Amino acid sequence: MDPVTAIVIAILVGVGAGIGTGVGISGAAHSKATAKAIEAQADNIEALQSGQAVILENATKPIVIDAEIRSTLADVPVQCRTEVGGDPTTVECQWATCIQYGQSSANRPECREVEKLMIAKLQEVACPEPAIGDDEGE
Repeated sequence: MDPVTAIVIAILVGVGAGIGTGVGISGAAHSKATAKAIEAQADNIEALQSGQAVILENATKPIVIDAEIRSTLADVPVQCRTEVGGDPTTVECQWATCIQYGQSSANRPECREVEKLMIAKLQEVACPEPAIGDDEGE
């Protein structure tokens, strides 16, 4: 073998070994980084799952309405509740109460007379009768 050929072969083997070593070392560094990334991802997934478990637990709880609100909603029609603009002394309140008891009672009260009174009151407000001697119509 020629000395020049032996030197060229030795150089090529050395370069190949260096490249192999470099790839091996960088692969080890990448595997450490990959392991850290996978560990961080596992932590994120665990945190996400625990958050979803809390959401699921709260979503499956029954809605609880306290007794005072439930009683108010069940017993008093909105037309009779002063805090929302109703008035318990109006015909509308009487009509709503009659209808409410008619829906929940086996006695089925007759609400037609209250309904007629309510319609008459609403017509007075919407279409007032002209006063006697009023010249609007002429």
